[in-house]
Amino acid sequence: MKINLLNNILVGFLTVLVSASCNMIKNIEEGKVVKVLHEKKLLDSIKEYELDIQWLRARGNALITINDEAPQELDLNIRSKADSLIWLNISKFKKRMFRGEFKKDSVKMVIEYPEKLFFKGSIDSIESDLNLSIPYALIEDLLMGRSYLKHLEDKFILQVKNNEYHLLSHRKRKTKRIANNKTKKLANYFFQWWIDPFTYKCKRINIIFPSSNSEINITYKNWEKINNQYFPMGIELIISNIELTYNLLIDYKNIKFDLPQKFPFKVIDNNYQSIKFND
Repeated sequence: MKINLLNNILVGFLTVLVSASCNMIKNIEEGKVVKVLHEKKLLDSIKEYELDIQWLRARGNALITINDEAPQELDLNIRSKADSLIWLNISKFKKRMFRGEFKKDSVKMVIEYPEKLFFKGSIDSIESDLNLSIPYALIEDLLMGRSYLKHLEDKFILQVKNNEYHLLSHRKRKTKRIANNKTKKLANYFFQWWIDPFTYKCKRINIIFPSSNSEINITYKNWEKINNQYFPMGIELIISNIELTYNLLIDYKNIKFDLPQKFPFKVIDNNYQSIKFND
């Protein structure tokens, strides 16, 4: 009788222990343990800890590769006003090569070298020409290390794998069926996120746009604390479609928050030719 009672207690204890361990995430290297959060609490925590600034000024280096071409190392200068405008200047050996101004519905770009070219038009037109989906909010969140989750209203699927949160916009079976054209119900996108369970920072993002056969992969690295907020000093971006693969590695060197910026842009004259993306 006592043996049966002891066995029941032991089994009960082990059951509780196993159940508890399944609802915990461990960081073995740092000896940390946290509880697994449910969907709403996790989403609230991610939004709470995301970068909250109005102005950004950033300088750094960028390594750009297109398909199998040799990578180009460039100097990067970024200025941004939240939810409004992104200004980008690219140079090499102190020689200006590119300047761009991105708004929610329009784009202006000037190329200085090797040819003098310009583009001025809508976001829709450039997406159509390049066969890529490039939401403005995604570009802004990319440059600031955000998750883009706040822009999505649909529910997501939550998993815990390899001691990190794995979020999906659709189940893998449904994603595969839509990607293989085995269902009439289409989706505008498929999202995946990998979230650090201790900082609630986004580590990676994968986005697939079935209609344009394009895909975006984002990886955030080397988080540093700046003005009591964490910022990724390293970002990797891969944009691909059937024909092209763009790979961008950003290594930030200097970051400033909430200093109002000016966004200078050169007036285009007759020396510049219009960019023809489809040529």
